[in-house]
Amino acid sequence: MSDFYTYRNEVAGRKRKRKLMLILILVLAAACAGVGWFWMQHDAQPAAVTSAEPASAETSAAPTEEPPAETPAPAQPASAGEAPARIVQAVDTAVWDTSTAVEQTIDTEYLNTDHRMVAVPMLGTVAPSYFDTVTFAGDSIASGLGIYDTGYKNAHYATYVSAGVQTFVNNVSVKNAVTGATETPMETIAASQPDYLYILVGTNNLVVQGSEDSFIAYYERLIDMLREQLNPGVSIYIQSIPGVQEDVVQSKPGLDNTRIATANDLLANMALRKGCYFINVREALTNPADGSQYDDYATKDGVHFNAAGYHAWAEYLATHTVWNRRSQYLGQNPYYIYGA
Repeated sequence: MSDFYTYRNEVAGRKRKRKLMLILILVLAAACAGVGWFWMQHDAQPAAVTSAEPASAETSAAPTEEPPAETPAPAQPASAGEAPARIVQAVDTAVWDTSTAVEQTIDTEYLNTDHRMVAVPMLGTVAPSYFDTVTFAGDSIASGLGIYDTGYKNAHYATYVSAGVQTFVNNVSVKNAVTGATETPMETIAASQPDYLYILVGTNNLVVQGSEDSFIAYYERLIDMLREQLNPGVSIYIQSIPGVQEDVVQSKPGLDNTRIATANDLLANMALRKGCYFINVREALTNPADGSQYDDYATKDGVHFNAAGYHAWAEYLATHTVWNRRSQYLGQNPYYIYGA
């Protein structure tokens, strides 16, 4: 019997030891948690006090019987070892619906634009009567639009053999390649007072290598002179310089098709600066791979075009105009915008 009591007492003793051990573990865990919480509060106390001071000042100034209009958000405690978070100032949204002048921070000069990116896109086909108020100005390449039966017989032509842009700026007396009359170009253009002026000149200028800067300077001067003599509502279209046959470069190194493409980039940028439209007739007449003339449109000299080429050119002009409510369009044109 004594063995039973002895065994029971040993079991009870072991149970008491386990309970005491469990209690001791819980006490130690609570103590560790308390110490950790104390140090966290101690580290976060400067940030909390700093951010709370303005709020306490405002609260003390307000009447005690009324709650403050806005309650500042409580400061987030910073973790141990980190600096207090920077308080971001509030944004005044009241100014979002107003606009003011902004200081220019970029260069607005157009210098490097690809001419294909700024060219007039395809629109609907204008009626032939559109070209009754058009004047074509340029060199002998542009003359083919009046020499061949392109349907633009009522248009005016100020186009001259071997003409460069300086021919127009210097206003020298030359023979009209379409009418045969000897005349001064600027007087001929001014007398026609067109609604639309199409300019194509530059091939003869590019024959002389290294003349790009002078070429563009003369061209800009030409636009200024035309603005002074034509009606304010005239639309000026700068046509791209077409490419040539590949073998032309052997006798005229300045007419390399890559150089012509670069010159067209300069012309497109100039058109943007001078408020003109740029029309890329080059894409209708030349191979997009290398810029050379299509064989079906080429002549023996590799520079001018045959009748088929000028017909393709004329069709391209008729489908690449800037919309105008005065213009008449052929057929059911999906691009036509019916204006009042």
